[in-house]
Amino acid sequence: MAENVDIVANALRVPFSLISMELEGLYGSQLLAEMQEIIGYYRVYERGADFKTEGSKGDYIPSDLHFKQASTLVNKEARFLFSRSPDLWVDVSMNGDDEAAKEANTILQNLVDRVMEKNHFKSKLLKAAKDCFIGKRVAYFVNFNEEKQTIKVDFIPSLEFVYETDEDDTDTITKIVAFYTVVDNQTKADQRIYKKKYWMENGYCHIEEAIYDGHGTLVEEITPARATKFTYIPAGVIVNDGLTGDLLGESEIASLESFEGWFSRLSNADMDAERQGMNPVRWARDMNPESTKNLSIAAGSFWDLQTDQNSADGVTGEVGVLETSMNYTSAITSTLNRIKSSMYDSIDMPDVSPEALKGVVSSGKTLKAIYWGLIVRCDEKMLAWRPAIENIMRIIIEGSKLYPGSAVRYVQGPVPDVEFDVRVENQYPLPEDETEEKTIDLAEVAGQTMSRKAYMKKWRNLNDEEADAELEQIARERELLEDSFSTAPPTGQFGQQDEGQEDGGDEGDEGGEEGGDTGEET
Repeated sequence: MAENVDIVANALRVPFSLISMELEGLYGSQLLAEMQEIIGYYRVYERGADFKTEGSKGDYIPSDLHFKQASTLVNKEARFLFSRSPDLWVDVSMNGDDEAAKEANTILQNLVDRVMEKNHFKSKLLKAAKDCFIGKRVAYFVNFNEEKQTIKVDFIPSLEFVYETDEDDTDTITKIVAFYTVVDNQTKADQRIYKKKYWMENGYCHIEEAIYDGHGTLVEEITPARATKFTYIPAGVIVNDGLTGDLLGESEIASLESFEGWFSRLSNADMDAERQGMNPVRWARDMNPESTKNLSIAAGSFWDLQTDQNSADGVTGEVGVLETSMNYTSAITSTLNRIKSSMYDSIDMPDVSPEALKGVVSSGKTLKAIYWGLIVRCDEKMLAWRPAIENIMRIIIEGSKLYPGSAVRYVQGPVPDVEFDVRVENQYPLPEDETEEKTIDLAEVAGQTMSRKAYMKKWRNLNDEEADAELEQIARERELLEDSFSTAPPTGQFGQQDEGQEDGGDEGDEGGEEGGDTGEET
């Protein structure tokens, strides 16, 4: 037990006493084993999977390269999910007062946008996804500080927090504790570990913050235990995959580690075989030992060899190389490809290498079909991520009402107390056949099955207010254009009445009619 504690503590740089003192039911005796497991996943991600090298370690040192396929695939999956950050929308509903609703909507939307921008949310979201895929789960905290006038959004990896849920409702968090090193040092007395604790008590969220040393001894009390204004904990946990009731989640590394180990092992064996083929074993028979010492294998080298005088009469010395007759190149290539394919299939990642796409028409629709498995997988992951991001948005808005001093940097004036809803629309980095899709949408606008406003929001990335303003401007310009034509005098070909044309004449009538038609058509 003590050995396991030391392993975890050294990896975390966090005294296990700080962790164990907060645990009551969630982890129990499984905590240490699970933390060791997660530490192992991070090591695979950072260094590659362990594998057994083959061959001598004496006069020949076998290759020992780690092919980090697991980290590559995890990064690809995270980038596909969040390299294009999801669109975050706030919708305000106020019956009977559209102008007030628009104004409130603008304020809340700007609040969320600015808080996310100041927190570098896009970058944090991508990193959080990687941590979640590796470490099974990730936590998020939304912190309000009226003294510093800040709203902070932070993601915490699984090795730096523990949490508990309601016995009757596992979706409701009753306690969550974050702890991470702020000052690292080999001397435990000089280490500094930050600890933040949220828990529910008497219908309100309570908070406690403090700094500890590497021994778990209290150094500084930042926030004494007290109640907040929240009736829920302004934090949450995103669990990667797992089954019903699973509070721990699953790691993507778990399904990739063994494949990567064999991939690295066989790849290194292949390289060793290539090296051995390039440097074959040389042999000599009936040669003078002195003449075969220190033979150079450099290109163009000259060997002065002599037959051994102790050989039988008539015997001539020989030299040669041991050539391998084994032809395994296609076999090992096939095996490596199968292993790689299994790794890709385990997380529904398509192989889009130039070789794999040779002869494939790379249109938007084709690529969407190629990526369909990954799209479905990411849609499944968004079932956990979308509610979490929406909850972060709600906490930002509701917390700004409870702690208005924290929001002054992000919004002008008071935060409106209105009913609102939030939406998260994810985007995947796939090219689209925009021309074809725009043509279809324009046909729907012409057929009145799609509004001009909806078209503008979709293709010009406008919000409701911007689209309404654009439509109003178009209507005003059309009205001005119609008024200018209705008041303009008939004109000839060059913008003035033609000389010699008189009202009532055949030519004049014809010219006037043409002028009228030209102007009307224009």
